[in-house]
Amino acid sequence: MTAAWGQDASRGSTAHAELVAAATTYAAAGMPVLPLHSPGVDGRCSCRAGARCSSPGKHPRLRKGLHGASRHPEVVRRWWSLWPYANIGLATGTVLDVCDIDTNDGLHQILDLLKVIRLSGPLIRTGRGWHLWYASAGLPSRIAILPGVDWRGRGGFVVAPPSLHVSGIRYRFRQPWDTAHLPACPPALSLLVAPQPPAVPEAAPIADVSRYGQAALTGEVERVLRAPRPVILDGRRISGGGRNATLNRAAFRLGQLAERTGMTEATARRALTQAALRAGLGRAEVHRTFASGWHAGLRSPRRQGTPGP
Repeated sequence: MTAAWGQDASRGSTAHAELVAAATTYAAAGMPVLPLHSPGVDGRCSCRAGARCSSPGKHPRLRKGLHGASRHPEVVRRWWSLWPYANIGLATGTVLDVCDIDTNDGLHQILDLLKVIRLSGPLIRTGRGWHLWYASAGLPSRIAILPGVDWRGRGGFVVAPPSLHVSGIRYRFRQPWDTAHLPACPPALSLLVAPQPPAVPEAAPIADVSRYGQAALTGEVERVLRAPRPVILDGRRISGGGRNATLNRAAFRLGQLAERTGMTEATARRALTQAALRAGLGRAEVHRTFASGWHAGLRSPRRQGTPGP
């Protein structure tokens, strides 16, 4: 018989015994555990950087980092005897994958994506956001799969309850975790993390579009799917990515070719919209960006032999 663990783990002052109990429970369930540094009452990290640490309470104490994580409860107990109030880290990508949501807008986008009013499965309230736990699907870690949403898969880790956030709030389960079961990652979310390019079979060409136009359309779809995503570190965007600009250029190029290839707006819009949504752009943003690029391309048609931008 399995028990749901952790519903009230964050209430009051969490003692050493609670951290040990949680860490050993995770390890016994097959999750690789590692001790993390912890924030003090003044927000200083327990690491050598102290007040200068850019990620207090969120990085490993072990010299080997993730490579030192263990599933053996006796090893875990030894670590928490050395560091009684260490935060708990869980390596992702083996048993556990985590959807890491930092903002309310991010949460609303995930609800819309999954077409639900309330999320199912283990739900953790973090210091400022939420973690959704899923059974590992072999997906890579990805930054900014949506604005304010990251994915922790292969090569990643998360902070787990009842660890302490620098804000003074403890990570806690809002919906419990059954230690014997993790839900599968929903297909819509899996596609967002690792989008698959749409198949364009040669045997079924798009009606009324020349072979050259079909090749151009396929190439622009690939560019949109591979466009760099924004990089967010500690909740701050440090790189803007390039998905929107790539979509605009793709629509512009196809608009330039419309007269020569028989490419219709509906054909180009359908293919690029599908690719852009898989790349993580919002539908309203996609429609505006496509229209801008397409109509600009129509005004500047590419003649035979003219190189593209």
